[in-house]
Amino acid sequence: MDICSHRHLWGPNAWAAVPVLDATVRCDGRDDADAFARAVAAIDAAIPERGAVFGPFPCGAGTAAVRMRLLAEVALSLQAIARPPAARFHRAIPTGDPTLFRIAIEAPDPTLAAECLHRAGAIVADAAAAALDLAEMREDLVDIADDACVGPSTMLMVHAAEDRGIPWRRIGDQSLVQLGQGARQRRIWTAETDRTPVIAESISRNKQLTKRLISAAGVPVPRGRVVDSAAEAWAAAEWIGGPFVLKPLDGNHGRGVFLNLTSREEVEQAYPFAADEGRSSDLVVVEEYVKGVEHRLLVVGGKVRACAKGEYVYVTGDGQSTVAALIDSQVNSNDPRRGSSDAMPNKTVKVDSVVLTELAQQGLGPDAVPDSGRQVLVKRSGTHGPDVLAKVHPEIAAAAVRAARAVGLDVAGIDLVAQDISRPLHEQGAKVCEVNAGPQLLIHSNPSIGPGVPVGKVIVDELFATGRDGRIPIAVLCGRHAVQAAGLVERILRAAGRVPGLTSAAGQWVAGWHCDDEPHDSTEAARDLLLSPEIESAVFQLDWRSVVAEGMPADRCDVLVLLDGDEHGTTPAQVNPAGVDEVDAQEAARRALLRAVGPSCAVVAPAATDADLVAALEVDARLILIEGPADAVAAGAHGATVRRVGIDGGRIVCADGDARLPVIALDEVGDTRVDGDADRIALLAAVAAGLGLGVPLETIRAALSDR
Repeated sequence: MDICSHRHLWGPNAWAAVPVLDATVRCDGRDDADAFARAVAAIDAAIPERGAVFGPFPCGAGTAAVRMRLLAEVALSLQAIARPPAARFHRAIPTGDPTLFRIAIEAPDPTLAAECLHRAGAIVADAAAAALDLAEMREDLVDIADDACVGPSTMLMVHAAEDRGIPWRRIGDQSLVQLGQGARQRRIWTAETDRTPVIAESISRNKQLTKRLISAAGVPVPRGRVVDSAAEAWAAAEWIGGPFVLKPLDGNHGRGVFLNLTSREEVEQAYPFAADEGRSSDLVVVEEYVKGVEHRLLVVGGKVRACAKGEYVYVTGDGQSTVAALIDSQVNSNDPRRGSSDAMPNKTVKVDSVVLTELAQQGLGPDAVPDSGRQVLVKRSGTHGPDVLAKVHPEIAAAAVRAARAVGLDVAGIDLVAQDISRPLHEQGAKVCEVNAGPQLLIHSNPSIGPGVPVGKVIVDELFATGRDGRIPIAVLCGRHAVQAAGLVERILRAAGRVPGLTSAAGQWVAGWHCDDEPHDSTEAARDLLLSPEIESAVFQLDWRSVVAEGMPADRCDVLVLLDGDEHGTTPAQVNPAGVDEVDAQEAARRALLRAVGPSCAVVAPAATDADLVAALEVDARLILIEGPADAVAAGAHGATVRRVGIDGGRIVCADGDARLPVIALDEVGDTRVDGDADRIALLAAVAAGLGLGVPLETIRAALSDR
């Protein structure tokens, strides 16, 4: 089995309405029934996720077509292992060569999907020969997902946006994501938004500066100093006069944080590790140790939205196992929420310097064997349990909000140590130790006990008011004369005061500025136009070939103009890198285009294009038919739900039911020749698109007129 080639299709495409990986696969020969049954059994034993998602695989001989189905299901299962949730769409079709297939699998991330498809090919090819041990592959795929995919906190917001119908796209190869389009867009990166000031984010990285600012705002903080040597650290500890904490000045994720230290020896041992964990500095903070449990309060938009209670990590001796073995068996292997992946709320507990210090305070080391029943404290921070928002005292909530405001963060994770979160702040000596930008969201959405808090939705609702979906009106035009028509639609939108962007074979326009005259009729160019924060509407003239090769630039459009043929007057056949002829490119593109049609979309097409009418009616789209005299295109089989735009006596007329509404006389059209059929088709298509976008007839007339 050989994966000959693959490409990623964004948005609606010829295969499906979801992004897919489109691959060409060569599969020689077939397996007998027994060999194939052994292969399926071996795969399901090694990858039970396949059966859980797709169910029992049918018995029988492993024909090439059946093996393609198995390949697709294994590839999708590997994706789910690497980064849940599971994707389900897959399809395979034969080609003229009996050993060559086209296969498509749902692919939220192109890098991960391609890696999973290649590994699935090797698994399916080798499964019958030997038992499969995929433990190492599973770890590799999780690591690949951590590097290649959008981060888990960002994905919580992405899923919340999807639930509200807000479009999104990843920008670059990190976790920068755009929600919405054009002028209505918002941007997020991890748990930061485009409202997060860079100054505030920088302040939060400096723990001592953060404490100074929030203390000035009246929020109690631990006393402490910044030091650059172990000797200075001990001097600061003596000044504090009690148990103290060592931590990096600008560390994160609890790394290098040593709690409840009391001796000079502990300082000298811990100091170099704390200094090494700083992100951009080797300075260390020494501060007083506050008794209690660490709580992470999430502040969004000036309100406390969640509160994860921290948990100490203990192991219980059995009289036989070492502390290190107990950590693995009772902590790391026992908690499904714990692991090394970014997608895990709690991280694997390693026997590092922090754990060694904690054990040493109890007279133990990692190789010690605790007596049966003895509880051993392993770690005091870094593990979060249930959400206790309902118990948070109003005074504590107010302090958390004040701390976020003092630093300047719109989304903040407040680390507060309290003995009882339900009691007043000062009554128990509770204090705020840190304020974090880009806080981890999984600890709130996926707590160890009880229901989670939909924190992704909380942030998205703060970015987009109720009823807003971040979309701008989009018109897509394909076919012969679409370039000229697209230019006229852009002109109509400018006249309507809707700041437009345009990409077409004639170039690119942003807010009326012709910024490039190179061809921009590709899906990629159209997608990139939606990144512009200036445009309030968009017009895309797309080449059929680009739609087939790349998919649609957006998940839906408001107006779809389907004209016959293409700009070259031909019907091209798309040929993939493996040399396999595809179905007619226009028909493949048409399927993709119609998948972007929603119930509120207007479909503009020649009056005789029956296939388009039927496809559009399946989603209750509004239909606008063009061509011919107005009398010849009166409402017919589709009734009054269909509007028609035609030419009657030298004048463009809109037929809406029984009404005949004049638009503009052909001799009044300015800056545009109307000499032949091509000019008339482009003009009629533009008028119809303008109507579909809700532009009043008077505005369309003014936009096209030379008067």
